[in-house]
Formats: sequence, C-alpha cells, structure tokens
Amino acid sequence: MKKIIYLVLFVLFVSCNTEKPAAFSEEVLNETFLTLNEKAITFKEILAKYKGKKVMFEVCASWCSECVSGIPAIKKLKAKNPETVFVFLSIDKTIPQWKKGIERFFNIDGDHYFLSASLKGGYAKGLGIKDVPSYMVVNELGIISLANVTEPFDPRLEAALKQK
Repeated sequence: MKKIIYLVLFVLFVSCNTEKPAAFSEEVLNETFLTLNEKAITFKEILAKYKGKKVMFEVCASWCSECVSGIPAIKKLKAKNPETVFVFLSIDKTIPQWKKGIERFFNIDGDHYFLSASLKGGYAKGLGIKDVPSYMVVNELGIISLANVTEPFDPRLEAALKQK
C-alpha cells in the first residue's frame, strides 16, 4: 500500500514540475512589429502566417555579443530542422541598425521583424523576456511548447524542435 501511495505522489510531483504548453495573451498577440518593408504587423498576424507549422522565435539584437556568437548554433538547428520556420525578432535601437545587423551578422534564412517597443512592450512583458537572446518554440497549433531559453545550444530547444 505504501508503494502505491509513493508512486501516486511521485507521479503528481513530476507532473506538476513539467512545463506545460501555453497560449499567448492578448498583450503579446497585439504587439506591433515592422517587416523588412517597414509595414506594421501584429504578432497575431505573424503567427497566422505560419499556421500549421512549428516556429522557433529568437529575440535578438546586433549589438548583443551572445546573439551574434550564437548564430552558428542557430544555423545548425536550422539545418537539422528544415521543416521548422525560424523567425528573428530584433530589438535593435533603430531600423537602420537592425537592417545593417541582418546583413552583417544575421545573414540567416528566415523572417526578420523589428520590435520597436524593445523589451518594454507587451510582447516581452507578456512572455517574461528580460534579456536577449531569448528563444521560444511554438508548435503547429500555435501554442508555446518552450519559452525563455537563453542559450541556442540548450538541449531543451532541440528537443522542442523535434517534438511531434
């Protein structure tokens, strides 16, 4: 009987400590970004573009040494996961700096957007992002499967990209 109680307690403990997929708040969905053509687009619209696909988001900046040094790891992840869409959300200070950074450092296939609100807007606050780089994986249903990863070589990132 004790073994059964311990087993039940263990299962409850383990299930309470795993990260659960989450939906996006309205604060996050309504955040406005800019496309490379400098057209406004909400995060909700960005998600809609990739409906039915797994997406990895990276919040980054060209002035961030960790973001730049992580590019080789991101390229490896991208090569291992060709079905995943990679989206880069920049918090550079200006649009010219962002565009120059894409050419100079972030020359990676994927979609690039500019987050003018930086880490002070609804997107970063709603997702608890306090610094860059920050990585997030969204599954094919548009639900967060992993968030607030700060290292591109974190094994949880690759596992989330492989998850069916």
